[in-house]
Amino acid sequence: MRIWSAVAAVAVLASSPAVATAAVPSDPVAGGLHYVALGDSRAAGPFIDPASHRDFCMRSDQNYAAKLARMIDVASFTDVTCIAARTENIVDTPQRLGPTVSPPQIDAVGPDTDLVTLSIGGVGSNHVVITREGCAALTPDTDRDCRDNPVVEEQAVSGIAAAGPKVDRVVGAIRAEAPNANIVIVGHGGAIGNRGCWPSVPYSDADAQWLVTYFDRFNQIYRDAAQRYDATFVDVGRAAVDGGHDPCAAPEDKWFEGLIPTSEAQPGHFNERGMQAVADMIAAELGR
Repeated sequence: MRIWSAVAAVAVLASSPAVATAAVPSDPVAGGLHYVALGDSRAAGPFIDPASHRDFCMRSDQNYAAKLARMIDVASFTDVTCIAARTENIVDTPQRLGPTVSPPQIDAVGPDTDLVTLSIGGVGSNHVVITREGCAALTPDTDRDCRDNPVVEEQAVSGIAAAGPKVDRVVGAIRAEAPNANIVIVGHGGAIGNRGCWPSVPYSDADAQWLVTYFDRFNQIYRDAAQRYDATFVDVGRAAVDGGHDPCAAPEDKWFEGLIPTSEAQPGHFNERGMQAVADMIAAELGR
């Protein structure tokens, strides 16, 4: 059925290997920040302005890092975000695509780095298992009642427990490489709001509301890491849900695309409006 084809496409994109290559720094600005962007597809912005994709990492010139770099005073900007990146691809494991191998993203970070933004932890989590297998409905007006399914709850608990140490390791490694940098961690959530709209967001309202709480629970690992390593956590998921910017919103209001996108963006990911919202939230945290 169409909904499962769309969901499967998302799963394939999320699990496909990709390669990060050296990014082109921005024009130097005397006295500005040295900014490095790290992360997975949520940071890279696949299919947003696809003409700007320079390699299989599918980084967009309209992702939140690029937008932020244009908003603030930067002396250099290096974007090594890449679709399908896992926590280990940030710290110590090259990311591979066929014969091409790229170094761990943290190699772009050094003692002179002033600002690091990070989106990581979705690939390798239980997000896809929970949202697709546990909660997604094949037909409209179907309630999977995943919110009361003990198997789904166990997947949520175990996935969060497994992801926490991995994210902690990433943030700790960044802090070790850039002891004086502002580290900004962008959280999960927002791609599902307090309502469903089949087939693009294929959940009952009650299950959608439970999924919002699941992502809130998952975000605690970022809050903990931010506190431990003197970083900043940006809760874009809560801002999106509370502000009515989930994928069921009108095209001019939503920050995320559902399984059937209405603008250039990977299904289940930020669209360009969402990328701008994240850039605005980070700039506000930086006081810029």
